Parts: sequence; structure tokens; C-alpha cells
Amino acid sequence: PPLPRAARLVSSASLTMPPRDASGDPAGDDHGDATPPPPEDVFLEDLRSERSMRWVESENARALRAIVGPDRAIEDDPMFAALRAIYDDKKKIPNVRARGDLVYNFWQDQDHLKGIWRRTTMTEFAKEDPAWETVLDVDALAEKEGRSWVWKGPSFLDYGPGQERRVDRCVVKLSDGGGDACVTREFDVVEKRFVSPEDEDAFVLPEGKNNFCWVDRDVAWVGVDRGEGTVSPSGYPLTIAEWRRGTKLEDAREIWRGEPKDVVAAGMAYWDKGTRYKIWYRAATFYDTVHYAEDDVTGEMVKVDVPSDFSFSTFADHVVIHCKSRWGPGGSLPEGVSYASGTVLAHPAAAFVRGERDAFTVLYAPANDRCAYGGCSETRDYLLVHALENMVTKVYVFEYKRAANAAKGEGGETASSRFSLVKEYVAPDCQSFSASGVDSNFTNDLFVTTDGFLTPVTLSLASAPNLEDATPLKKNTSHFDASGMSVELSHATSDDGTEVPYFLVRGAGTVAGTPAPTVMYGYGGFEIPMLPGYGATTGYALLSNGFNYVLTCIRGGGEFGPEWHRAAKKSKRWRAFEDFSSVAKDLCQRNVTTANALACVGGSNGGLLAGAMTTFYPHLFGAVVSQCPLLDMERYVLLTSGPSWIDEYGDPNDAAEREFLLEYSPYHNLEKGVEDAIRKRGAREADANVGEHLPATLFTTSTADDRVHPSHARRFVHKCSALGIGKDVLYHEMIEGGHAGAADNAARAAVKTLENRFLIDTLRRGTRSVE
Repeated sequence: PPLPRAARLVSSASLTMPPRDASGDPAGDDHGDATPPPPEDVFLEDLRSERSMRWVESENARALRAIVGPDRAIEDDPMFAALRAIYDDKKKIPNVRARGDLVYNFWQDQDHLKGIWRRTTMTEFAKEDPAWETVLDVDALAEKEGRSWVWKGPSFLDYGPGQERRVDRCVVKLSDGGGDACVTREFDVVEKRFVSPEDEDAFVLPEGKNNFCWVDRDVAWVGVDRGEGTVSPSGYPLTIAEWRRGTKLEDAREIWRGEPKDVVAAGMAYWDKGTRYKIWYRAATFYDTVHYAEDDVTGEMVKVDVPSDFSFSTFADHVVIHCKSRWGPGGSLPEGVSYASGTVLAHPAAAFVRGERDAFTVLYAPANDRCAYGGCSETRDYLLVHALENMVTKVYVFEYKRAANAAKGEGGETASSRFSLVKEYVAPDCQSFSASGVDSNFTNDLFVTTDGFLTPVTLSLASAPNLEDATPLKKNTSHFDASGMSVELSHATSDDGTEVPYFLVRGAGTVAGTPAPTVMYGYGGFEIPMLPGYGATTGYALLSNGFNYVLTCIRGGGEFGPEWHRAAKKSKRWRAFEDFSSVAKDLCQRNVTTANALACVGGSNGGLLAGAMTTFYPHLFGAVVSQCPLLDMERYVLLTSGPSWIDEYGDPNDAAEREFLLEYSPYHNLEKGVEDAIRKRGAREADANVGEHLPATLFTTSTADDRVHPSHARRFVHKCSALGIGKDVLYHEMIEGGHAGAADNAARAAVKTLENRFLIDTLRRGTRSVE
């Protein structure tokens, strides 16, 4: 799963609210008494104990023998070199972020395994082969300090109006091994060195899932583990402390504290086009966040009266609100006023914080239940509202004119500040499209990116509002020959009659009506949409070898807005499983593939989906790959960030929720007789005996994953073996990489080689049909 919404919200420049930055088992005080005694395989929850690592080493060796052959390494497979070359491609488009007069980029290739942070001018970046200046060499740093540093990104100090181009300080986050827990260290961008804590009173935070926010050059708001009651059960900070340069971290004054059961609490202070914002927030659940903002008249922090499930961000002197459920009538709204779920609104910020609700501008209103808000981007004078309408990207461009007396947080913005819709842009079918400001403080220039399943990413430069006049700057390498391949958007009918969209990409040499090996991918959670995109490794390894690829858009995701997500939350999780299995059946009924030649792949929450397919729908698949999965839905709240996902899955300490969690928990439904549990749902798969057969399944994860504990996959595989059904169930664990599964390009290529070789060899043996 992703980080909690509040923990991953970064800067106001990207129209997200809380902080510019947001291991081991949590305290678990609320999850102890109701939890049964741990099972015998709980020793695998001890990440690096001698016993658990012996088991991991044994399973790794077994997986390698089965997939690449005895006495061979992953690197011996010819596919590894090809995939490594894709990841290391020096011609791939650098992802840049403007700061001052320069653009910054983090880069990894065969010469920079851990990566370099570098910069150049915009003029130089536009060239085919730009000249870069290295700011920080992470490989050299790791070697010097004897740590396996993984780059997690910078947070720059913003000096405010008139000093936007002054860029001299930031903090950088580094993870030892790739987990979510990081150290935070102040860095001098001009001199390209870390600031000394001893001689220059640098801001440095110890390793942890910490929060850091610049208030000014000499003051920061920090969230760290300061002892009992300061860290949530999920491992995130619950306090905001004001830390002044030259003082000790332990002496920083606590200025605010969330509730003990919150997921996270933090604060941020920032400038947004001349308006100063100071925000505190506490995430009561993954989806419910309470905000406090500074009143521009009294200077006091006041609670913002807005439903806690709404997304709350800013643009210049306005707040931007995404209604995740129906708002009104009643509450803080004027009499008779209401807004439908999915609506996006703007309102003068200072007035909104004071409780006024009479100056809303509707930025987006979904036309039907197949429309979804997809976020905002901005330039100096324009706000771009992205939407997904029946699986097609649409961008609404609003011109913004600010009131002359509304600068620097002095109020008065209702005089003439306004948004005017000036243009709409519709992206091509089965293509992804995004537009983001190059430097929203100074220009209306936009980076425009487009790609599709068969077309590599193109980066273009446009000027708002004219997105259609974009000039191509760079294009990624085509890593496979797409001639003869095709893409189509189809729909399957789920068990309850819901139409579920999916993209079918037909591989080389495949013919409609003739079954071919096919790989399905799904996620179905946390309101995250699945969108078209160029997968170079998938194209090279699978499509080019006569495989089809299917991207499913099942319930639980964000393809059709909040209601599509809620349709598969908690007790309705089965809907996501039914949607995915319905697509599998549809593919077989259309003769796209056969059951033994069909695989499913999913990671994280999608790993739970893949585990459910292995457990409850084994006869539909010939192979399954489950990456960094959740599988034990009883103990997940006791591990790493697990408690933060209770609002998505349910709480095993609540009797009613425990019942449905155990019904769909893959780990708990492996025993013989699981068909009885399936019959309770009235599913047609009631005759499937999981105890006698599982599809060939590969689990991949990382020892350093401190978000989804690797013991989920470890214990599932261990239990399969104990039940005598683990012959075709394989496990491989990388030592580093965190929740991403790998920390560098070599490791990424190794994992992808293992997964793709497993899929290719398994599915090419498939011939079975499905009724």
C-alpha cells in the first residue's frame, strides 16, 4: 500500500497540503489482547534473525534452481543483460524539478549504481546531450560512510516573495537499505556539501519515519520519536516540535500533538505565490485528516471546518477542495447548497479559514459515475484540473486573476480574484497525458508528457493554456518492436453485473480468436487508478515473445472516483477479487488465452489480490506473481505500517470486521476444506480444492521493506510447505530495496528477470480451458 495520505502529501507547489517531507513493530497497545497467540511460523517476523535468514537463504536458492537452473545465477540469464540495459539507458528522459535558475535530477545507471543528484540549466536540459553538474554522489557517500544509502529526495528552503530564485539550503533524506525510515541531513546546495552539525548547527534528524518542514532558515517544524506517546501505532510521528538552529533536538519545543490512535500528525509552513500558509494536521485514519490553519487576522491556529475525508490543498490565495463524499446541504455550507461526491471547489483561503463559505468556484463536477478527478497542476497564471472520464484523460485549463490587494496573506482576496475556464484538452484514447509547470513562480511553461502501452514517453514543452501546441523536447528509446501489436479497451461483467474495464495489449504474432499466453496486472485499492503506460521491460520480455498483457481497472481503485474505491473497501473487498476474476474468465471466453496460459501479477495491495487469486481462484490461472504482498489480514496491524491501513481493510480486533478479514485473508484460507468458506459466498468456484492444487506462484519481496513486512510472504510460503502444497510455490527475497523491492538498476533487472523468466516458462506450458 502507499504511504498514508497525510504522510505523503508534499509541497504546495504540487497542490498537496501537508508537509514537504513527511522500524520495526509498532507499540501495538491497541492490538494486543484481542489477537490470538502467534502461530508457529511467527519466527519469520524476526527480520534478520539467524533462523529466519537461514529460511530465506534456503528459499532463495530453491527459487533460483527452479527458475534459472542449478548452479546458475540470475545474471547468467540472457534476459538480465537486456533488462539491465533498459534500466541503465543513458538516453532515457531525466525527471527534472526546477529550483531557482536550475533544474535538478536524480540519476542511476551502470556507472552510478546508487545514483547521483545533479543539475543543469533549462537551456542545457533542452539539448540532446546535456552537460550536468553533480551536486551529490550517493555512491561515493555510501562508500565513505560505510552505509548502503538509498536516495529519498530533497526538501528545499523557500525564502518567500522576492527571493524565489535564492536556492542555497535543503535537507536530503537517505535510507540505509531502501526502507521508509530515513535520516534527514541539511545540505548546502551552493557549496555542494553537508552542513556540519558541530560547526554550523546543521539540522539533522536520526533514522526514522520522520517529518521535517522549513519554517525559515533557522527554524524547522519536526516530527520524531521523542519517547512514549510521540509515535503512532503505525510508526509515524504524532507531535510537531519547533526546532531552532543552535539548540539540541531534544530541547525543541512541542507546539502541537495529535491523538494517540492517529496515523500521523505533522505541520507545514510554506509560501504559495505570495501567500503564506501555516498548517497543522492529524490523520485520524488513512482517509480522514483534520486540518488546522493560521488565521491571518488573529495569528491563531484554528480548526478548518471541512469534512475530514476531503482532500484539502492550496493554489495562490485559494484553497482547493476535493469532495470525497456528498457535502451538504447543511453543516457549514449556506442553506440549500450542496456538492456531489467528486466535485472540486476553490474558495478564497483566508475567508475559508474564518468560516466563510459564500465564494466557491466549481473547478470540476463529474458528469456521471464514470468520471474522476485526477489532481491539479499549475503555472504562474493557470490552474490545470486533470480528470479521467470513461478512461480518457481530460484537462480543464483555468486562467487565474488575483486581486491586487490579496498579496502576502493580507486578506481582501474576494475583491476580484477569480478562475475562468479558458480551454479543455482531451488526450487520445488508450494514452496517458500529464502537464506540470516548469517553474510556476515565474512562467506559464509546461512540461507535457505522453505515452501509451506501445509508444515510449515523449516530453514536450508547451505554454499554458495551449497544450495542443506542445513542442517535443525528448523521447525515450523504443525498447521493443511494436509493429503488429495493438491495444484495445474492453469490459468484463463482474459477479454483481458491474462493467469492469480492462486494457488488452496483444503481443507480437498473436491473432484474435487464437489463445496466447497472457499476463494480467491488477491493484484495486487506495483509490489509485491504473492508467496506460509504456512498460519497456514488459514489452521486451513478454509482448515481443508473443505474450498478451492486460491491465485491469477493478473496484477499489480510482478510475471512477471515490465511489469506485469505496465499493471494494473493508467487507466489500471481495468485489475487487470478483472483478479481477471476471476479467480472467472473459479473456478465456473470448479465446484471448486459456487458464493454464494465464497469469496474474500484483504488488503490495495488488500482492494481496494476487494471493487471493492463488487461494480462491486457483483454477483460473497457470501462474501468479505476488510482489511485496499483504497476506495475513489478522496480524497485519501488528507489523510496521499496518495500523495505518485499517480504514482500507478493517480492524481484526473488531469482531465484525475480524470475521470478514478472515474470510478473505489468503494466509488463513490455505487449509484443506477452504471450499466451504468459498461456498458461503455462493461463488461458482465452490468446488475448487485449494488444498489439492495451487497455480505455480512466485513471491518476491525485500528484507528492507518496512512498509509491508516480508513475513506476510515468508509465512504464506512456509505454510504452503507445511500443508504439503508448496511444491510449485516459490519465494525470493532481496536484502535491500524497501517496499520498491530493489534499490538499484542491477537489483531491479534481477527481480524482473526472475519474475519474467518464471512467467514465460510456466505459461508456455499452458493449454487448459475455462468454462
